[in-house]
Amino acid sequence: MKKIATIIIGIFVCISAQALTTCLKNNSYFGIFKKSVNSTTPTVTDATKKIWKVVFDYTTITGYASCNEISGTANTPETRLVTGANDTGTKCWCQMWPIEDYGFEGGPTSYWIYLTSYADAATCASSCTADCATAVASNTTFRSAVFESMW
Repeated sequence: MKKIATIIIGIFVCISAQALTTCLKNNSYFGIFKKSVNSTTPTVTDATKKIWKVVFDYTTITGYASCNEISGTANTPETRLVTGANDTGTKCWCQMWPIEDYGFEGGPTSYWIYLTSYADAATCASSCTADCATAVASNTTFRSAVFESMW
């Protein structure tokens, strides 16, 4: 009964605050993501694997960064982007993804969102992961693009 009440309350909150929130429900997760709330704790949890984490006052989200040569439009999701751990290039892409290695049991996944381009591949490799975390933490437009592309 508690689960049904939580879902009903969550749906009501989602409907009444759609401009400020994004709601997600799938088989393993129900959550409300506040697009207008910034975080002060963006961190790189594993630079080698390009893993970032952002702690909000209501949840923690994690994700991956990727540098490649695929051009994109800022703050726009790409549904067909395929990346790998050894990607190199000057274009920085970010994706919210539940990182099981860090104790998460499922959760939301977003499409890859284009962040920016760097002058060279070395700068992208050293900056993209932290820049993804910072953009999700403090850039409302970018954070909204990530949250709205969840599936």
